[in-house]
Amino acid sequence: MTKYCDLNCEYARFPDKLSDGSLTCRTFIGLYCEKLKRIVPKNAPCQVGIESLDNPDSESPEK
Repeated sequence: MTKYCDLNCEYARFPDKLSDGSLTCRTFIGLYCEKLKRIVPKNAPCQVGIESLDNPDSESPEK
């Protein structure tokens, strides 16, 4: 089952005030992923699973 990046994910957090260009408006376009340690597109397919396929030596996602 495909997972999507949203605030239901245990790794998703609101990004810093200026990092996604929203100036803290809740119409933000990105979320900070604590698992990947970077901003990811909101509502996009989960990047944790995609990156683990690209790098088989990494930990498997626990989502």
